[in-house]
Amino acid sequence: MNNSLVKLLGWKATVLHGDPCVYDRWKWLQSQLLPGKMHTLDAGCGSGPFTMYAAKIGNRSLGISFDERNNQVAQERAKTLKLTNIKFMEGDLRELDEYGDQLGKFDQVICMETIEHILHDDKLIADLSARLAPGGRLLITTPYKHYRHMVDDHLSEYEDGGHVRWGYTHEEMRALFNKHGLEVVAEDYISGVVSQQITNLMRLLGKKVPQLAWPATFPLRVLQPLDRTLTRLTGYPYLSIAVVGIKRNGQNRTERA
Repeated sequence: MNNSLVKLLGWKATVLHGDPCVYDRWKWLQSQLLPGKMHTLDAGCGSGPFTMYAAKIGNRSLGISFDERNNQVAQERAKTLKLTNIKFMEGDLRELDEYGDQLGKFDQVICMETIEHILHDDKLIADLSARLAPGGRLLITTPYKHYRHMVDDHLSEYEDGGHVRWGYTHEEMRALFNKHGLEVVAEDYISGVVSQQITNLMRLLGKKVPQLAWPATFPLRVLQPLDRTLTRLTGYPYLSIAVVGIKRNGQNRTERA
């Protein structure tokens, strides 16, 4: 995606240019991320669509990615959008405890579809919890343990960018949160049968005619409002779980602009 699309559609272009499941994650985030004068960390931000969304709703946002190229793209897009309350930095979440204190505390931490790539998931939750101010919120999405594997899905033995586990149940994620001082206050499922099948088609087309994968499937997104209904009727498993936890030993900050 070039910056002309960002100029035309604003930050939403960064979400719409992804697959339908990226859009679903944003819709969930929209319902949970607090607006206003919050200090928000996007841990594992990729090219920064959710970091930019946080900035657009008034948060002072920081995105961390280990990928230098992703950070460059994110910075260019933020500059195009004239976002001044946003920063991106290169960093390895597996080593967050080594430099986390330099970052200070956050009111909100986002970690979207990232924990399944990291072997020591318990340490990651501990380190993310340590970055929260008392009453701060951790918002996580990750694959549902029992989802139906999609085109090209596979497990990696090492942390090479692939998934090191298929996913989690709400119960398993709740146990991790509770262990590290986070009280779960919201749980949900994201991306049902419609979003998954459109994404599967995108992946299949991407193998044969990459330039057509996005434009050919984009019109099908008109069906996404039916996703939850059709998923419930078919019993098809959701792709991801979503969890919100609040850091104990403090009051939740809900300051708004």
